[in-house]
Amino acid sequence: MTMAEVIQLEFFKRKQAATRGFKSWSRRFGDKLDEQTRLSDLSDDTMLFLISPGDQNIFALYELVMGVKNLGTASDFFHLNKAEKMEVIDISIYLLDQLRFECMRRLDWLESGAGQPLPIVELVEQYPLLKGLGPASIPTLNESHPKYELYKGLPELEKETFLRKQIPEAINAFGKRLQD
Repeated sequence: MTMAEVIQLEFFKRKQAATRGFKSWSRRFGDKLDEQTRLSDLSDDTMLFLISPGDQNIFALYELVMGVKNLGTASDFFHLNKAEKMEVIDISIYLLDQLRFECMRRLDWLESGAGQPLPIVELVEQYPLLKGLGPASIPTLNESHPKYELYKGLPELEKETFLRKQIPEAINAFGKRLQD
């Protein structure tokens, strides 16, 4: 097999994974989603749905993960073995974090260059590698944020917790921005 054939096969596999993963999202949100779609490409309405607390959004993430990994649909979740369930949950929580950070970026709360450059399908596929990045993958609060001085004075290990505590306020602000 030539290198070109290997690349073509990888592209085909990723395209299939995206088709499976985004099948329910395309119906639900009406967005055009494919193997190149990044978090930054999602519409604000789609973003708000996915970052809001509740069961519907987490099951939408399960559906994406299960589709990409070829594990069925969200209704099949309860039939997965324990290891597969844990993997789906872990990846979904990781994606939820990334979505919420993207929301904070759109509000200009985080440094703009800190966006997730990988397509969503690759975030799912590359999760084991990305999880290993740990604190290095946590974005930085923007200097223009009203709480920046407080954030700046925190020890490095507390900055991630501080950012996460801003998430409910960010979801609220994002939702209000969409209503205006």
